[in-house]
Amino acid sequence: MANLGPGFDIFALALEGLGDVLRVELREKPGISISVRGVDAESIPRDPRVNSAGAVLRHLARRLRLTYGFNVEIEKGIPPGKGLGSSGASAAAAAYAALRLLGLRLPIRELVRLAALGEEAVSGSPHADNVSASLLGGFTIVSGDYRVLRLDPPEVEITIAVPEVHYESKTKLARELLPREVELERAVANLAYASKMAAAAALGDARLFAESICDRLIEPHRARMIPNFHGVKKAALEAGALGCSIAGGGPSVFAVGGDSREVGRAMANAFKEAGVECILYYTKPSCAGVRMLDELQV
Repeated sequence: MANLGPGFDIFALALEGLGDVLRVELREKPGISISVRGVDAESIPRDPRVNSAGAVLRHLARRLRLTYGFNVEIEKGIPPGKGLGSSGASAAAAAYAALRLLGLRLPIRELVRLAALGEEAVSGSPHADNVSASLLGGFTIVSGDYRVLRLDPPEVEITIAVPEVHYESKTKLARELLPREVELERAVANLAYASKMAAAAALGDARLFAESICDRLIEPHRARMIPNFHGVKKAALEAGALGCSIAGGGPSVFAVGGDSREVGRAMANAFKEAGVECILYYTKPSCAGVRMLDELQV
């Protein structure tokens, strides 16, 4: 999950229980074949040019001048188009699996750059925040040159409400809502919150981490995409959450801290007031990044 609080395009967090499973194998014939099952599988493109996993493999095949291709099976565990890092997870898994399959290694910075190409195929820009958390786990801070600082996040309860709304070209719309200029006061406030959040992660301070999830730059604009967002946020905070904001590019809303079940009920009721049902996820930060299936079974 990226765009975490004040860290637009910078902060991301790996979450327990939310992930994709990919199976990648070589085939004699050039090209890439993609099959998908799982959550909202019908919405995932099979064309490798616009599929985040396929785009990563296409780039590798061209870069290495491979004379063979790949078969890819994707099992979606992260609902796509909800701001939870679905495309980034698939891109990260594809990059990791293909390199393992080919017996190759890349420095972390180059691995992140490779996976970000999958995001570019989907959204038009090679965002590295989601893929960095998917690859490395934990709380990640990524810069424009693909350098990543990874920290073990504090132990906090996270509640995610995924409203049942749909937008065409959601990522494009979410970007178009953003202003080209921002007020200095708001920029300074976000910088302060981001600094506190990074410090909280480094110190393992769960309360400060949650209370620092405040976004005065992006949230006010993207809130328009989400039915009754301000009511949902207010309900989460009144139910005991310490912080609440938009997950990724939306429309999911996440809250940190408090009794997650009570917070979830409050958020769901607030969405219902707007005539919208939602799906709730109860999770916490994960220190684990991408890995092989046999490593999960150890």
